[in-house]
Amino acid sequence: MRGLPLLASLIIAVTSWWLCSMFFGNLLLPSPMQVGTELAHMGLKPQTWLTLAITVARGVAGLTAAFVCALILGVAAGSNPMVMRLINPLVAGLQSCPPIVWITLLMVWVGTGSTVPVAVVFATVFPPLFANVAQGCLTIDRRLFDMARLYRISRFHVLIKILLPGLAPYLLASISYAAAASWKVTAVAEFLGSSTGIGAQIFWSYRMLEIPRLFAWACIVIILGVTLELAIIAPLRASAETFTGKIREKA
Repeated sequence: MRGLPLLASLIIAVTSWWLCSMFFGNLLLPSPMQVGTELAHMGLKPQTWLTLAITVARGVAGLTAAFVCALILGVAAGSNPMVMRLINPLVAGLQSCPPIVWITLLMVWVGTGSTVPVAVVFATVFPPLFANVAQGCLTIDRRLFDMARLYRISRFHVLIKILLPGLAPYLLASISYAAAASWKVTAVAEFLGSSTGIGAQIFWSYRMLEIPRLFAWACIVIILGVTLELAIIAPLRASAETFTGKIREKA
């Protein structure tokens, strides 16, 4: 029964797509059958899977780098008001800059390649990750750290027993958002600033007017996003809500 809403949504989407294809014509809007055939042909080619792996690897690399930096700087800022005042304007400036600006600048500085999408993903998801980590660190009771120093508890145990449990709901919530945004930003950056990856394939399908292939790559992007949402993001959000609820019950 859990898969019934997903199946119903899929049926509605495919039916609407098929009706629109009949109305506008296959030249402008290929039918689901045409796109499905193209997807089947693409699925037999190793290059398709390599392209998918390149995009996923770039998104994961940018997300991982942003998460590590946000964790280090966020804890430092949340623990020290001076560090927060120093870093916060820089993060605000980074957050206010749209991805298209970073894509353009990076293309001027480093040309095309993997550097552009990885760096753009980092610049896009780092600010919200940093804000969540810093906010989570601020909510931890300072008396716990004072007690740890009093009883000479090692920094490792402070990290495991105090810091990470206190940050857990904020980390889960921020990662769920960042993971949802990273793959979209990766595809956009590849469209404009790379010769490989799903975004680049969408660009060349558009330039060559290969409409069925263009829709096939679009379907791959959608399938990737839905899979990411159901397999990773939704469980992370549920875990964050459950963890937060338990903390409130204890309080």
